[in-house]
Amino acid sequence: MPLLAGLRVVALDLRGHGLSDHRDGYGYADYERDLVTLLDSLELEGVTVAGHSLGGYVALAAATRDERIRSVVAIDVKSDWTEEDAAFADRSRSGTQPVEERAALEARLARSVAPAELDAAELEAMAERSLEPVAGGWRFRWDRRVLATDPVEPFAFLGRVPCPVRVLAGAESRVMPPGRARAFAEAIPRATLELVDGVGHHVELEAPAIVAAALIDLAARP
Repeated sequence: MPLLAGLRVVALDLRGHGLSDHRDGYGYADYERDLVTLLDSLELEGVTVAGHSLGGYVALAAATRDERIRSVVAIDVKSDWTEEDAAFADRSRSGTQPVEERAALEARLARSVAPAELDAAELEAMAERSLEPVAGGWRFRWDRRVLATDPVEPFAFLGRVPCPVRVLAGAESRVMPPGRARAFAEAIPRATLELVDGVGHHVELEAPAIVAAALIDLAARP
């Protein structure tokens, strides 16, 4: 937020994530409806949408159908679907969050964003949105069923994204390695690609100034 001074910033927790309620459905169409509902409820027009990973996929899909999305920053978006991914999604369909001590969950949060390193204030901010107290300890707030995603098929719609897109990918990312990032960006008619050296999947944590610059640049365009 401090890096985006001068812009109106709205942060959306998709269903089952962050502080949002859990729902019965976690398909990409459900997430897209969440985004469109937000645009409707706040009467937003001409917006730049930034999304990391799943969020980038949803933003691009919504841009093919909603002209209020003027531009997109898509950050390290997964673009393939393997047998291992399918098996993991299947295991997550009935999963529940275990109850543990808060310190153990905070440690798992820190490991989940490696190799990005969080300072104490950043970890506390993430924990406040990610953890909740329950009988016997603490658990993650997010619904484990969000991991039971549909097959990832972005190349089915990327060619229909009409607006300018900045694709940001970590050069060390295993989710969107450089070769996949190039193919992804080339499939979008008005996309440019920036590979961020020395950075993994969490570009927004490891290189926030680069993400902010992309947002400011796109938001400033007429």
